[in-house]
Order: sequence, then C-alpha cells, then structure tokens
Amino acid sequence: MNQSQFLQTLSFDPLRSPPLREIAQRHQRATMCGLLIESNDYCQCCGLGIHTHPISLKANIINLAFLGQGIPLFYNITFLLILLTFILLLIFGLPTIIFNFLAENCIEQTNQAYNIFITQGCSKNCPQEHDDFKLIQQLISNSDCTVICQHYQELCVATLLSEMSFTNKQLDDDLKIIQSFFVFGSVIFIKIYLVLIREKQRIIETECDQELISPSDFTVMLNHLPEEDYNEKELATAIEQYCQKIDSSNKYEVIKINIAYDIKSFVLKSREKIKLEKTLAREQKYYIKNQKYKRNKQEIEKIKLMVEQLKKELANIEIEIENGSYRKTTSVAFITFQTKQQLQKLIQQTKLSYWEQLLMQVKRLIQNKDKRGFYFKDNLISICRAPEPDDIFWENCGIENSIKIKRKFISWIVVFVLLGISFATLYGLEYLQNQYLSNDLDFITKTSLSLLKSLIITIVDALIYYFITLLANHERHVTKTHQDTSVAQKLCCVQFINSCFLLLLIHLIGVGQRGDFKEKSKYAIQKQGGIANDLLFVCCMNALFTPITAFFNPIYFIKKLQQIFIESNKNLTQLEANKLFEGPQVLLYDQYAFICKTTWITLFLAPLTPICIFVNWIGLSMYYWIQKYLLLRRNSKPPFQSSHLDREMLTLLDLSPLLLAGMQYWIDDIYDSNYLSHSINIVTLVIAGLELVFPSYRIHQVLYRKQLEDMENQRYIDVHLRFTTDYDRTNPLTSEQATQEFMKKKFEQFNKSITYMRNSRKHSTKRSLREYVQKGIQSVNKSRIQILKRKLQTAYKLKMFQNIQQETNYKESDHEDSIHTFNFPVYQRVPQYNFQRVINQFPNYSQYNSDLTNRSNSISSTIQLNTSKYQLTTKRNSQIQSFRAQLQ
Repeated sequence: MNQSQFLQTLSFDPLRSPPLREIAQRHQRATMCGLLIESNDYCQCCGLGIHTHPISLKANIINLAFLGQGIPLFYNITFLLILLTFILLLIFGLPTIIFNFLAENCIEQTNQAYNIFITQGCSKNCPQEHDDFKLIQQLISNSDCTVICQHYQELCVATLLSEMSFTNKQLDDDLKIIQSFFVFGSVIFIKIYLVLIREKQRIIETECDQELISPSDFTVMLNHLPEEDYNEKELATAIEQYCQKIDSSNKYEVIKINIAYDIKSFVLKSREKIKLEKTLAREQKYYIKNQKYKRNKQEIEKIKLMVEQLKKELANIEIEIENGSYRKTTSVAFITFQTKQQLQKLIQQTKLSYWEQLLMQVKRLIQNKDKRGFYFKDNLISICRAPEPDDIFWENCGIENSIKIKRKFISWIVVFVLLGISFATLYGLEYLQNQYLSNDLDFITKTSLSLLKSLIITIVDALIYYFITLLANHERHVTKTHQDTSVAQKLCCVQFINSCFLLLLIHLIGVGQRGDFKEKSKYAIQKQGGIANDLLFVCCMNALFTPITAFFNPIYFIKKLQQIFIESNKNLTQLEANKLFEGPQVLLYDQYAFICKTTWITLFLAPLTPICIFVNWIGLSMYYWIQKYLLLRRNSKPPFQSSHLDREMLTLLDLSPLLLAGMQYWIDDIYDSNYLSHSINIVTLVIAGLELVFPSYRIHQVLYRKQLEDMENQRYIDVHLRFTTDYDRTNPLTSEQATQEFMKKKFEQFNKSITYMRNSRKHSTKRSLREYVQKGIQSVNKSRIQILKRKLQTAYKLKMFQNIQQETNYKESDHEDSIHTFNFPVYQRVPQYNFQRVINQFPNYSQYNSDLTNRSNSISSTIQLNTSKYQLTTKRNSQIQSFRAQLQ
C-alpha cells in the first residue's frame, strides 16, 4: 500500500455528508466475494482489499471454503439433490408417465354420454346402453343413474395433465402393480443415495477442516444443566465417567470446561443505564435552552434517580465479581476434549433416533433413567456438537426456560394463525367453485382458479417466511447457528404443510357428503381443478417462481436506484452510503429450507403426478446457478458458515422416502388396487419407516466405519494456539483472563524473554463485561465473526503502518506457526482477514500488548462509529503525526 492511500484510510470520515460515490463504490468492491490478488489497495472504512479477482461460476465448490464450511456444503448438497431428481426422472418419472398415457382410463371430451349430461342433463338420459356410458359407470363404480348424475362433473376428463397422472390408469391393475414396484425400488435407491450424500458431505467437510480448524472441532455443548447447582470439577468428573460407561474401549480426556454464567441482569441493566444517560443528556440540553419549563426539571430529577438506582444495582453485581462469588451458572456449558476422535465418538454414541428419543421421554415421565442418556444430578442433559465460539449469545444462556418456551409458543401461534388464514381463503375458493360456479366453468376457467390457489399459497408462504424470521430473533436462542437451524426447519415444515396438506384437506372437505372416504378422495383427486391439478400448479409455482424472484429481487433494484442519487442526498452519511452499496445478505437458512421443501414436494407428488419430478429438476437447477451467480457477483460476503445447519437439514431430508411411500399407499388404497399391489406398498412403507428406528446416519456409520476412524486425530493441546478465538476468550466472565493466559503461552512458544504483567481477575472481568454491553447482541444478523473482524480493524491498520516504516517485504514461511506476511491465503475463516497471522506476527511483547489494547478499545469506534476517525493510542498517534510530517 502506498503512503497516501494508507493515510486516507486513517482519515476516513463515516459522518461525511453528502457522501462520495467513489468511496461507496470502493467499499462495494471490497465487500464482494472474490479472491484477493497482489494489491495494496484497500477500502477506507473497513480495511478490506479492493482488487479482488472474480471467482468463475464454474469453479470447484471447494474453492469457496474460505467463506466457511457451510457454503461448499450447501452447493454440494444442492447439486447432489439435482442429480437425485434427474435419476428419479429417468428410473421412475418417465416410465410412469409413459404407462399413464398408455392406460387411457380418463374419458375423452368427445364422450357422447358425457356431452349429453352436460347439454341435456343426465336424469332424462339414464341408463344409456352405449359403451361411452359403460365407461362412466366403471369410473364411478355405480350403475345407479342418480349417483352418476351427482358426480359426472367430477370424472377424470382426458387433458394433458390428467393423462400424465395416476388417475388415467385407475382401472388397470397391472399398471398399478408396476408403479408399486417402481416406488419400492425408488425408496430403496433414495435411502442408499442419502447415505452416499452424507459421505460426500463428510469428505467436503474434512477438506475444509484441513484449512479451517477451530475449537468447535473438539468441543460439545451441554444443555439443560441444573442452574446454580454445579461447578467445573463436578461436571468434568460426571462427563468422564459417562464417556467411560458408554465406550469403555476408548479413553476420553477433558481438557477444558467453560460454563456460561448468567449475565443477563448485568447486561440489561447496563444498557438501560446507557439509554437513560443519553436521555438525561438530551433533557438537560433542552432545559438549559428553556429553563422556564419546570416539567423538564422534574423529568430530569426522575431520570437521575433511576440512573443512580441502576448504578447501585450494577455496583452490587461488580462487588460479587470482585470477590469471586459471582457463580450464577446457567444450563449451558462447553466441554473441550483432547482429540477430534473423542468428540466424534461421543456425538455418535449420544445421537438418538426418533424412536429412541420418544422412548427416553416416556422413561423420563415415569422417573426411569435410560442407559444411553447422560444424567447429571437427576437431570437429563442434551449433548450436541458446539457451534463456533463467536456464534454464542452469552446473554441468552441465562434466560429462563419458561421465557423461551413462552416465546416459542407465541411464534407457533402466529404460524398457525397464518395457516388458518390460508386454509380459510383456499376453502372459500373451493366452496365457491363447487357450490356456485361448477356448472358453468370450462377447462380454462378451472385452470385459472387452480393458478389463483397456487398464488395464494405462495403469498402465504412469503408471510410465513417473514414472521418466522422476525419472531426467531425474540426466541432467545443460545447460538446463532441454532437460531438459523430452527428457522430453516420451521420454514421447510410449515411451508410444506401450507403447500400440500392444506390443499388436500380443503378438497376432501369440499366434496361434501358423497359416499365413504375413498369415494370422496377419488372425486377430489380426479375432477377438473381437483387435487392433482392444484398440486401440480403449486409445484410449478414453487419450483419456478422462487428462483426467478431471487434473481429479480425488487429490494435490490430499489437500492440500485437509490445509489444513483447518493451524492445529492444531504441527509445520507458516508457510512450509510457505503452500507447502501453493499450487496444483499446470504441467508443459508432460507436456501436450505427451499431445497428441502422442494425435495419433499417432489417425492410427495411423484406417485400422483410424476411430471412434477421434471418440473422440480428444472427448478432446483435454476436455483443452484442463480444462487451461485448471486453469491459470486451480487451478494456481499457472508459471515463464516459452519456445517451444523447442513447436518440438521440432512436429518430432515432423510424423512423424504416416507412421503413417497405414504402417498403411493394412499392413492393405491383409494383406487382399490389388488392384493399384490397393496402388499408391495405396505412393504415399501415399512422400509421407509425404518428411518424412525434405524436412521440413515447410523447406516453411514456402519458402512464407512473405517473412513470415520481414520480421520485426522489432531490434539487440542497441539493446535489451540493457532485458534483465533476460543470459548473462554469469548465468554465475558472469562475472556480477559483467558486472553492473558493465551498471550503468555504464545510468548512461551516463541521463546520470548519478557516480563509478564498480569491484571487481577476482578478488573479484567469487569472490563470484559462492559465491553460486552457496548458490543450488544440485539442485532442477531450481525455475526460474531464480523464483530471480531471490526475489532481487529485498527490493529490491522497499525501493522500495515509498521510495514511502511520498515520498508521490508516479508516472505511467507513454510512453518505454520511462523508467518510473516499479509498476503492472504485461499482458505481463511473470515474473507480477507487472517486472524492467525495477526496474532502470530509480533516482534515484542509491548507492541502486541498495545495492539491488543487497541482491539479492545476499538469496539465502540468500529462497531458504532460515533466519531469521525478511528481512535488510536497516544503513542501510535504521535508516530503517525511524525510520519505525516516527514511526508510533507
């Protein structure tokens, strides 16, 4: 970087108004996804490199690993699902469509009896002796003219859509047996394919892990621990005994335990005090100008009393912290093991199938302990792989379970209200069609009604998405990863229910009193504008409308229009203009929800309308390339994405064969297939249902046991100094002390002869808590990795300034712990920020300690940006001023 460019970055004014387009455009290029080439040009506001080389759309997905494991895993699983859909189209879809065409069981529109019924009525023309009327009698399964007159409008009339559906072969038992065999083979193939998907995802994750090792590779998260009733020693002893009990052949070594303490009271009161202090300053300023208003003086005194009361309460908490008596443990703790294998084996031993989870809950109700459960002080503790350290909402760990349950209950109430609105609207259209319009509607009009229903479902899906994502922020999840997983699973399940099950329900209710359940279902499926037609239109709307709207995002084009007039907008600051030029965010939970829901819809509708396989194959292919284009050409760089969301969504995808087998069994039973077909469908349903008892991940463990055991067995103690952060360094009550211990070990590793001065625990803990308050966690869309990036912003610039002074070109060393350059690698945890190198590269202790102080002190200036320039230490400011003088 040349000297003038660097000085510009130090003088960046975020409050400049009107803003400069050039600076905003530079920020836009800096925040786009790309590979940094050899360049010294950086964005003035964030320090990110500007000259990035665009990544080809055809590039291998592993080249996206610098964005985190989640990005390559998402594109890989999407591609594999596209391949699965294409194979199903070949082995099931095309043969089934051909057989449906050959059957010709739907009546032609030229059928004489049908035309007589429509034009002249049927009561005066029954019975008819010609063959056309006999075919109608077979379809309705009744020779009574009165019954035929009631249902002739609900016959399967030969159209392009009906001829490709199951209803066109409803009288041909042989063809129905063939389809039963097709479904049986498809279910077995899908279950095998899902196991192969798991192995392929594991390989991708392993390749990313080689470059992106983190504390989460060694750590599990425990939940539902007894609050304020345990300590680290008790928990360590209990977990080691449990590990030895379930797996005596391996030795488990607990390296570290980090307990999440209840800090919500301190944080909430501190933020309330800051808010009141700002209000007080505003009121005092107004009172000075208008001293005649006594009401303002009374309001000021009231606010002062509230501030003093909060200060006393906070002081009491700080006294407990100083005395070391603040031990309000929450139900959450993080346990770090020595090796990855120990973690992996524990996760495998404790992960339960749906059936085992049900049995464990039943045993829990009858006060009976299950052998596989981890019980600590009579509490059943849940164990799962820990998220990234910077992904944790430490404040939320202390929220009572009753509050979390209440908020989740409110979220589900809102979701059910939306589903109720969707059901009422769809049922109203169905009732209107059946009761008032059915005699006069032609094919085009009924098709238009089906399109209207699919449009209503799409609108309700959008409302469901909005409210689920909005309410998820208030459910107070412990981690951002678990929040994203919860949102993705809700979106997938609720939107699938809205798209498919509600349509089935309103059609079954809408047929009224017309025979038994089988007859109602048959009429609801095969009539014009019935279940088969409506579901196919919903499938098309989901598969095609969603990718197109993702590309032609109206919000994005509105921002493009606003960018044209930024220099004439005097109310816009430079920081706001830079934000305006940033691309849209990458929302992986939304993308996973779409591919999972689309796969479910594909398999659910395949037995009834196999053409949906082709439609969804087109839709998934479009979505894959559109999302890849948006990531590499339009969106801003996403925060680091872990593999947790991918593993949880794979669990949902494992249920897909149940939908295929269930739909096949239902429609085959409705149309009274023979005993052989019925038996095949039962066997198929049982095989698909084995997922509830013996899930796919266990089949994967059995088939790939050797590959899982041969994983790289790194030791935590050997690699922990390479971690950019850790659980104890992000926990507000342990961060300062843990950071000092980390610094000490780093200097010991580099054989530095220094005098190590250690602050007392009480001051460091209080300082960490206050920093946590300033940082805030209210905006859950702001990732912890991005916050770290901004905290290191000033330290990074100072090191670049030091490089200018030294005028030395560093070359990258081959040793992993001795890196002396600011060239960026291909794989990094945060785009264009290599925290490991910032931590590893320091010539002496005083310099590193100064940089660390700058990182801590820069939280408010880099996050909130309340000042026009970055606040550096006095020593560094004097160096910069002298350097500027030399340049002049």
